[in-house]
Amino acid sequence: MKIILAILLFAVTFFLFVYIADMVVVKNDTTFDSSIQTYVNAHESGGTTTFMEAITFFGSHRFLIPAYLVLIVYYLFERRYRIAVNITAIGLTSTGVLFLLKEYFQRARPIDPLIRDVKGFSFPSGHSFSSFTFYGVVIYLIWSTGWKTAFKIFCSVLLFLFATGIAYSRIYLRVHFPSDIVAGFLLSAVWLSLAFMLFRIKKVKELQV
Repeated sequence: MKIILAILLFAVTFFLFVYIADMVVVKNDTTFDSSIQTYVNAHESGGTTTFMEAITFFGSHRFLIPAYLVLIVYYLFERRYRIAVNITAIGLTSTGVLFLLKEYFQRARPIDPLIRDVKGFSFPSGHSFSSFTFYGVVIYLIWSTGWKTAFKIFCSVLLFLFATGIAYSRIYLRVHFPSDIVAGFLLSAVWLSLAFMLFRIKKVKELQV
């Protein structure tokens, strides 16, 4: 049943990602981006900008690389080598996929960012994709524990909202278009569902040997 759900999630999110890429990058339809960005810009303030600059850090490579390493070392220390390898695989492959897609689409960033020294292409959002991927992995690990269901739900919702806040900060700071953020989220769902399917299939094959 879990495999079927993962396949459905993969199919739906992959279709939506392709659709958004076609609309905003290939056809250059800016209707969605303009309406969302206009609303966000109308709610700017000094205090909010400072907060957004702080929260966006937790979706950067400066935070996520050490965070991945902490998880990997923890599971190696616990001798749960399969999980450590899986986390490593997700972290490395997601970075590669993000780089390839950015180079393929080569969408320029917004021209009036609130922060400086933001480099690279815009589509899909690296912060959005990387945040939802990492915190998605953490949510998956939480659900593999023996914690009470209510606490698992609480932690999962909290982490998802935190990742959403990081993604939103990129729109607020004008370093990404809203469609970049949505595409990053969808790509994360695509990659995590695919990884889950491959890991499950590998595990079943090993048990059959």
